[in-house]
Amino acid sequence: MEHRVAPAGRGLAWLRQAIGMLDRNPRGLIQIACAYVLIEFVPNLLVGALPDLAFAFSILLLLLGPALMAGLLHAIDQADAGHPLSPLQLFEGLRRPGVRAQLLVLGVFMLVEVVLIGLLVQRVLGPGNWNVLLQVANQQIKPDSPAAQAAAIPMLKAMMAALAVGFFLLTGLFFAVPRVMFDGRGAATSVVESFVACAANVLPLTVYGLLLIVGLFAMGVVLGIVAAVLGLFGAVGQLLIVPVIVAMGVLWLLVSASGNYLAWREVFGRSGAGKPPPRAGILV
Repeated sequence: MEHRVAPAGRGLAWLRQAIGMLDRNPRGLIQIACAYVLIEFVPNLLVGALPDLAFAFSILLLLLGPALMAGLLHAIDQADAGHPLSPLQLFEGLRRPGVRAQLLVLGVFMLVEVVLIGLLVQRVLGPGNWNVLLQVANQQIKPDSPAAQAAAIPMLKAMMAALAVGFFLLTGLFFAVPRVMFDGRGAATSVVESFVACAANVLPLTVYGLLLIVGLFAMGVVLGIVAAVLGLFGAVGQLLIVPVIVAMGVLWLLVSASGNYLAWREVFGRSGAGKPPPRAGILV
């Protein structure tokens, strides 16, 4: 396995270039990202009327998650090369037999990690606090109730444990998905390579990750302000907030995926990379 070690400043460059990537083919990329977000939103639409089906669909999405991300990365790669885009490119990873099998193995890895996170959170919380958490989530008790306040410290410990395991999952998949999709690597090999490459590039990836978190926080603040303003319009305002949330989710998805693509391309290199195509005319 060969990978490069990028300087810390490249984390900022990856984010800036990821934002600029939206300029390649804005319409095509937004269409594909919207399709991705809508697919991920399906369980939320089903959970009220068909909870069992919503749960089954959530499991399916976990298994297909790396494949869908691979399709989005493929679309970003095509846009960067100046090729036309189609929403069907979101399923490009599933259309390639050898690649599809390896991406599904990554999906199993993702599913196992999520199950482990759930078991870890349940163990750290304990059965009593777990029930309190479920009651808060189902709005059966208020977050400021005595029971919820008593469970606050265990909940914080569980959250920290979940973040640690989630970080492990992210590190294993960060370079693994593009390695499988673009480089034809096996799933197990790509996960190991991803861990090693992330460890070697901990400085630029930390800078990149912190900047993404700051950006996410800023988007949350903006969303809160917009929600407060739209809330003045009652039911109409509540309907209008949905497309705002979707738009922010699409923007976040495209920027983070483009940063993932750019980091992979620099750390692992790429043969035959041509001259960047002309931009679409949007200044970023």
